[in-house]
Amino acid sequence: MSFNTETRTILDLFQRPCRYIIPRYQRNYVWKETNWSELITDIKFTISASGNMSWSHFLGTIVLSNYTPRRENETIRGITDYEIIDGQQRLTTIYFVFIAIYRRLLLIDTPESNNRATYIYDTFITSLSANSEKNLVITNDDFKDDIERIVETAKEKSMPDKNNHFYNMYNYFCVHFHNLSFSEVDTFLNKLLDINIVEIVSDQEEEIYNIFEVLNARGQKLKQIELLKNHVMKYVQPREDSFIDAARDKWNEIVRNSNKLPDVDNLINHFSKCYIKKNAENANSVYRLIKEEINISDLGTLLTDLHQFSIVYQSITDKDTTDDVIEYFNIKRNQQIRSLLTSISILENRNIINSDEKRTAFVNIRNFFFIFNAMQKTSNRTDDIVSNTSFNIYHCQESTHFKFIISDFFHKISSHISEEEFRNSFYNNQSFKYSNKDRTLKRNSRLVKYTLQKYCESIQTDTMLDSRHLTIEHLLNDNGYTDNANLYNLTLTTESINSEELEDKCITEKISILGARSSILVNRNLSIYMHNETFDQDKRKEDMLHEMYNNIFEFDPEIFHITKEDIEDFNKQKSIVRENETLNKLLNQLGKNFLPRLNADPKLNESLMMYRALTESDEA
Repeated sequence: MSFNTETRTILDLFQRPCRYIIPRYQRNYVWKETNWSELITDIKFTISASGNMSWSHFLGTIVLSNYTPRRENETIRGITDYEIIDGQQRLTTIYFVFIAIYRRLLLIDTPESNNRATYIYDTFITSLSANSEKNLVITNDDFKDDIERIVETAKEKSMPDKNNHFYNMYNYFCVHFHNLSFSEVDTFLNKLLDINIVEIVSDQEEEIYNIFEVLNARGQKLKQIELLKNHVMKYVQPREDSFIDAARDKWNEIVRNSNKLPDVDNLINHFSKCYIKKNAENANSVYRLIKEEINISDLGTLLTDLHQFSIVYQSITDKDTTDDVIEYFNIKRNQQIRSLLTSISILENRNIINSDEKRTAFVNIRNFFFIFNAMQKTSNRTDDIVSNTSFNIYHCQESTHFKFIISDFFHKISSHISEEEFRNSFYNNQSFKYSNKDRTLKRNSRLVKYTLQKYCESIQTDTMLDSRHLTIEHLLNDNGYTDNANLYNLTLTTESINSEELEDKCITEKISILGARSSILVNRNLSIYMHNETFDQDKRKEDMLHEMYNNIFEFDPEIFHITKEDIEDFNKQKSIVRENETLNKLLNQLGKNFLPRLNADPKLNESLMMYRALTESDEA
């Protein structure tokens, strides 16, 4: 590599006739108020430093490349272009500080401030070409209009629309300078111009992506998804303008599809589980795994697949979902299962399975984890099998094959649950207790309401219950004690019945009111638990436990009518035909009917001969 390294000031960087170009592979501007505040605070500190101490702020290292344009008309005579490899967050921020100062000086509107504003505009905001044309110093194709609009409104002493991509940052600085005098603004500007930066300039274009990775990957300064973006945009083929632009658009949509996630890296973490058979060592090594396992020639396909994955993943992680299975995993904050749910949903999108098959699999997965979680078992017992199954399902091409894969998964995890352990654990599990008078139990409201709703729906044949209009009611009054917080002492009612009629009445009156007024059948049948004005909690507890394990959240490993023996036979056949594409596809299509069809269908005679040759070879 060939570098020139110099210590420069902000004055040096912005007064030279140049443009700083933000390339496609760079992440969008992501600095927040914390970053802006830190910059302002540091500069103010240098202003307040007493005595003769010469102190200036150090803003770190930026890496630039002598820009080689893709189009001849991109160059401007008299202006040097630099592509920002690392440092766009800092340079963009400084640029908008200049614009905010420029606007403030215009608002002060004295001859001295206006002259200073003109100097800032001509020296730091724009660069003059050989043809005496003024060009903005920061160039960002994605947000060109937003930058230009902010400069225009600054000239007009007004503000841009709030939907401008840089509005929050620019407004933050405008507010900071709003009440400063000319002298105060000028002092701040001088300290800003004294800020030191180490500038590294590379004159080898082919090395710029490597520099970016070295600076960011080793120290994990960037998110995994940002490092992956750099890698994809570096190598994706063909290197044509239209293709690169389409790749950038796909990536921007991937980012939009993940912008509601608490951690955007969750998207590629789960994608890698589906896409690559080998598992990453940890969440911070996913980028490296993808880089090692995916050939450069396949990056275009990976980008397309990740884009499609992100669309489905968005629905799997939707907090406002109407899917009751996804709702349960959202309540439990179970992220482990998302790769599996996404891979199944992708098969539906590919028309490999239908909506009924997807729903059957989803519900059975939910039922297992409801029981598993109620038994207070941890997910590390199922992590590996979830990852392996996610990968196998994602790459599945046939509906029958999917049923064998998911059935194998169900049989393997079935050993982790039992009705006896569920019964013994359920009412010791604090997650299923609810009380308005105990903060630690009040936070269980979503899971408790979800469980009660499923219990009520199990006999609610004519109408669907809408949880938005239901509240949790204690039968024996809520006294903050654990016994009365148990699920068997709870039910659901409409808010009007709860607040207007039940209030703190005795249990006999409550059950009478619910029997007469509630449209929920479970409530109308509560009288069966009343004996001599005493509520039989033990009986209701046993009924609820039995109903939940054997009906509402029933987990059936053979939900697709595939036994352990069927799976063993299938895997045996798979080991025989694995290397034969034709027979392997037939096996995945036919499943249990593979051998009967080979023997009975004359059209498959050639396939039968191939199979016999393979079995004879295997026996030999």
